[in-house]
Amino acid sequence: MLEKEIKNHRIIIKDADSNQTIADTEVIRYNTSVNSVVISAKNIPKKNYYQICAVIFAESYLYKCNGTIREMVRGDEVEVFLGKYETIEDRHAVRYSLALEGIVVGRYIDGEEIAFEKPLPIRTANMSSTGILLRADDGCFQKNERYALLLRTNAGELKMQCEVVRIMNSDGGTADYGCRIRQVQWGKKEQE
Repeated sequence: MLEKEIKNHRIIIKDADSNQTIADTEVIRYNTSVNSVVISAKNIPKKNYYQICAVIFAESYLYKCNGTIREMVRGDEVEVFLGKYETIEDRHAVRYSLALEGIVVGRYIDGEEIAFEKPLPIRTANMSSTGILLRADDGCFQKNERYALLLRTNAGELKMQCEVVRIMNSDGGTADYGCRIRQVQWGKKEQE
């Protein structure tokens, strides 16, 4: 792993004991001598020690790591010791279960977002670095159309421009919509 391929790239960190996501953020720095990354400490529940599992979405690879967070906060940053990691070469084919509630707030027509009067509720099923699988009411979305999707996480809001590339498992009530992620905007959660 090299700093230039993971710096400013997405990292998802889960508590290995509870399997709860404790961070979905970006890598600030990478320290090769101890194999650790520094991330923002915002919104991470304070705890003396975490045994963690992490996924880093690097330039060309996807890295899966099992490590620790030993020292909680240094200013606004946390050092995450990655421990042993596995390199997955074909990151575009790897999907991870991701159950989040969200809403589709609009549709793109000729590159311009047209807001819906009433947002459509969705639930995510899984996600890769380039795509996302949504579950929603049957007939909500059409193939090849682009939509504005808003997902709320513990760390903030993720707004995506998604293009529906396939519709599956339609049962008359719900359907699965395979979407290509075209654009992503990250909005950090405001302090309460």
